[in-house]
Amino acid sequence: METEECSASRYSPIHVEANTPVRTDLSCRLDLRFRIALDKPWEYSLMLLHPGSRTVLRRLDVRGTHLDRETGEHFINRTHKHRWSEQRGNRDVYATDDIRHAPDPIANATLTSMDEEYDRVVRDFVLECKMDISAGYVWVPPTPPIPAPTLEGFEEYP
Repeated sequence: METEECSASRYSPIHVEANTPVRTDLSCRLDLRFRIALDKPWEYSLMLLHPGSRTVLRRLDVRGTHLDRETGEHFINRTHKHRWSEQRGNRDVYATDDIRHAPDPIANATLTSMDEEYDRVVRDFVLECKMDISAGYVWVPPTPPIPAPTLEGFEEYP
């Protein structure tokens, strides 16, 4: 996967995001999206989505935080999945045990130190979604965004 987009807002942490199309026998296009929070590289999400409708069909939140309003179950820094259905939309949240990773947040984690886990979890998620990775698949480690240039020295400009 290649890092495609970096975004930031005042409501969410800065993250790196990668998208790749998924080939399918269906008549619609699907995408696989991978989003990593730069301030918490141990917390990340993978999503299988239909980009036309922006429907997230499956989502894996690794060490994420979520409150299931219907059951009252709290997922605080816990890995969980969301499964879409026509009846419930994306509200079907459940704990998972099929993703190979350490369950607790990792102190001093960096994009580099998490690289092996990212690749392994992508493979586990793809398998869970009943997809195959082609022989041409090559993991590309995520890289942090290039910092914006500073404007030092311009503050005295008349």
